[in-house]
Amino acid sequence: MKVTIKDIANKAGISPASVSRILTNRGRFNADTAVRVRAIATAMGYLKNQSAADLAQKQSHVVGVLVPTEHTNFADEIIKGMQAKAHELNYELLVTFIESDEVRQLQTVQSLLSRQVLAIFMLAIDPSDALLEMLTRSDVQLISISNQLNTKIPSISSDNYAMMHQVVDFLYQKGHRDIALIGSSEPDPIVARLRRQGFIEALAKHNLPYHPEFIWGDKNNYETGLAAIKHFKTPLPFTAAIGSADIISVGLLNGAKDAGIVVPTDFSIISVDGTELTQLTRPPLNTVQQNFHLMGSLAITALVEQTLAPSAVLFTETKLIAGGTVEKIIAS
Repeated sequence: MKVTIKDIANKAGISPASVSRILTNRGRFNADTAVRVRAIATAMGYLKNQSAADLAQKQSHVVGVLVPTEHTNFADEIIKGMQAKAHELNYELLVTFIESDEVRQLQTVQSLLSRQVLAIFMLAIDPSDALLEMLTRSDVQLISISNQLNTKIPSISSDNYAMMHQVVDFLYQKGHRDIALIGSSEPDPIVARLRRQGFIEALAKHNLPYHPEFIWGDKNNYETGLAAIKHFKTPLPFTAAIGSADIISVGLLNGAKDAGIVVPTDFSIISVDGTELTQLTRPPLNTVQQNFHLMGSLAITALVEQTLAPSAVLFTETKLIAGGTVEKIIAS
């Protein structure tokens, strides 16, 4: 038998209106009473009808989250950050995976919009023109996370341009003069463009040679790292490589081992993202770590407090994490 607010009120000895205020976290109520009522509700197996509550308040508290089906080893961290803050602020997440096929993308988003969500968060997604038009014409609030779209959609991301300066500066200080960027050669995605621009201009800042062919690989996957070693052959024409995703860097590390290249003695690798994957390799990967958990948390906060203006970009900090894949060398 379904437990109602009235049942909880009878058990707690207070009015149904008071129970409702406590369980929806709205209005004034005594903190001690709230703890007791929530404990009673949990013990009785009460399940709140959020749809009915949203309808009564004329505002949804459900946030749709679009996650690409292509492997991203940082999406979990963003969702964890969202979930923690959403739970704190009494919001719910509806996580939906989106494919690369445009027709299916449109179908997925149309289905999500039909759920009367308050907002849609896009995790590292580069939407097609048709999808972008569908999203911007809807009444829901939009936030792009871990991607800068350069549109009227606000974004929460690392500064991908500055991040490349941070990495190149570090490698330069370690004596590296010939550096490759693996995984950011695809022309269209904004993140790839920003990373290429930052990489090229960071090389110029240090008067380092720029070899266009050293920017190689258009997929953020393990195979790209493996293929890069085979593509450039031994001896490698560079002393260090930046893997544009942790999974690429794992491929670089294993590809180097297969080719008889000793990391970091013969070849240095530094990764971008800094997920726990970088600590599972031997040696552990040097990395520039993005704060994905904070991105997720800030997205929920910005939605609730309405602190992100259209086209605004909020950058989170990145930091270099020591590992065992970068060797200091004597520059020739």
